[in-house]
Amino acid sequence: MVPITGSAQVDHTLYPDGQVEEGTYGGTQLALTEMFERIGRSYQSFFDVLAIEPTIPQAIPFHEKGNMYRFSNGDDGFPPHLDVIPKKEQVSQYTLFSALALVQTKLLVQKIIPSKSITGRFADDLKARAINAERDAIAGAPYRGNTIADIEKLNRSDRKTGTDVMRGLNIGDLPDWYSDARFAQQQFTGTNPTTITLASSDWLSKFKSAAEKQSKTDVLELLSSADPKSMYVQDCSYFRDAVKVGPTEILRSDGDEGDRFCCAAVSLFQLHEDGKFHPVAVVIDYKGSMDASVTIFNKRLIPSVPTDSEATDWAWRYAKTCAQVSDWIRHEVAIHLVHTHMIEEVVIVSTHRCIPETHPVFRLLSPHSLRTLSLNAGARETLVPAIIFDLIGIEGQQPFDFVQHAFKTFNFVGGYIPNDLSRRGFPLEELDTPKFKNYAYARNMAQMWLLLRTFVASMLALAYETDKQVAEDKPIEAWYKEIQTMGQIPTFPRIRTLDDLTDAVTMCIHIASPQHTAVNYLQNFYQAFVIAKPAALCSAPPTKLSVLEAFTEKDLVAALPINRPREWLLSAQVPWLLSYRVADENNLINYARSVWTLYKKKTGHEEQQVKAISNIFYNDLRNLIIKFNQHSRDMDEGTIPYTVMDPSSTAVSILI
Repeated sequence: MVPITGSAQVDHTLYPDGQVEEGTYGGTQLALTEMFERIGRSYQSFFDVLAIEPTIPQAIPFHEKGNMYRFSNGDDGFPPHLDVIPKKEQVSQYTLFSALALVQTKLLVQKIIPSKSITGRFADDLKARAINAERDAIAGAPYRGNTIADIEKLNRSDRKTGTDVMRGLNIGDLPDWYSDARFAQQQFTGTNPTTITLASSDWLSKFKSAAEKQSKTDVLELLSSADPKSMYVQDCSYFRDAVKVGPTEILRSDGDEGDRFCCAAVSLFQLHEDGKFHPVAVVIDYKGSMDASVTIFNKRLIPSVPTDSEATDWAWRYAKTCAQVSDWIRHEVAIHLVHTHMIEEVVIVSTHRCIPETHPVFRLLSPHSLRTLSLNAGARETLVPAIIFDLIGIEGQQPFDFVQHAFKTFNFVGGYIPNDLSRRGFPLEELDTPKFKNYAYARNMAQMWLLLRTFVASMLALAYETDKQVAEDKPIEAWYKEIQTMGQIPTFPRIRTLDDLTDAVTMCIHIASPQHTAVNYLQNFYQAFVIAKPAALCSAPPTKLSVLEAFTEKDLVAALPINRPREWLLSAQVPWLLSYRVADENNLINYARSVWTLYKKKTGHEEQQVKAISNIFYNDLRNLIIKFNQHSRDMDEGTIPYTVMDPSSTAVSILI
């Protein structure tokens, strides 16, 4: 594996001089950081006042919680969430909230990140000041250059402080960051290792048809002879359906620094028996059919073909960039924002509304809701609409439609790790074979799920002896019905047995803790070097294969946010902010230790049982550290270590 150890020491094979320059984004970086900190503090303060997420625990009568925790009516375009605007008789609280958060943070966003929504002479002055201050503060502008080599060189010198699990390193530090091997490995251990799926017979037929049309006999031979269970896809073909446009409509948005474009890429990979994962083809922007789309096949159909030509195969590098753009929006908006933050918020609000604090399910879930509601409120008000939506290649109502599509198609029971991995073509019983050795996410998560479920089952067994007790538990019945109806997650299970309840609670903890950790805390490593995974294309995708095949480096540079300081700054800064390493007191293993500490001197029979269960849980998590390290070492030599799911790095809740 490559020598990125995650330690505090700078790796000298990556930085020969042993130095990583800190604070190179100067005043701009500090201003953005302060803005996000203020947003967080504002919402946390307000929620503290309302006792929604109180700093000091408060005993609130259960019958009052229905008024405190209410679902939104959907008029803001987001899925169901906590309605943070009090009723008419609570105008004073709304005024306080507005002063603390809404007005303050909106102005901060506009001043620090001026956009086309601000007009007039004052706006022009703000924009000029922001850009000039940035240029003065930066020791070399990391977005400037005429070639990819220019950007690579600046990436090595313009370095922010290392605050994440990878200690500030990013994929651009590696000389082969653009290679097939790096591109493929990100499907298994990158920011979005959750959507790679076994290719359907329909997709295989479509790729064969494209190969036949292009007279690619070698591709046809490969696709005809390969085991279908070795072929996988990253399928973003649904994008146009998700944003409610026609199959051939251009996906674009109007930006201050130029138009931005989205693409609905589909990538085909082959997983070899020795674990090598290799890209075979990319549909750069699927438009309803292969005939209407541009499909390009890799000249290197198997991993053993020499890599000498990879650096200058500009058409193929562009195609992989299209795939990365599609994965950026899918990961950031669907997998990260919706499938963790927003799904978990429905669970949290419903739990407060339906389950008393003395109930065993409330006690199990409560630690995993730490700071999530205020964090989500700030994200809905500022981070998502003002920044994330302002980086991608769709605009207007389309980003909200994309969010709603991700929410409505989320399958709660289908997301249980055993169900999810099996459905996507990764059988649990085969994960320890050489074929799957590089899919460390799956290997880790399968064991983490089993451990969490064992803990949850042991705790629930203290309260329930029979399935009948679960079926007759009125708070549980109200809970699952609330999530299904008011929370609009119809795939949440109808809970009739202890196993039903155990799985549902395990999934709630899984989303908040290991799943969010896996899709959040590697963002800086894979996205801070913006051209490796941009949020959008800066030029329209070609509509003919002949045009794509004639691409040069100049064409690839034109498609990247090079020489676009505002887009680059936001694209690099946001993942840095979201990747802050979890504080020790908020990691999963410390949670297990704290439960044991709380009960270690108590003498009651049930209390002693909780002490024993939490002790087993803690020791099991410690053993997972060893196992996960071994999974990382099992991966092919040269692969980036996968340490983000270490229980000492896994957050107990959605904290950022």
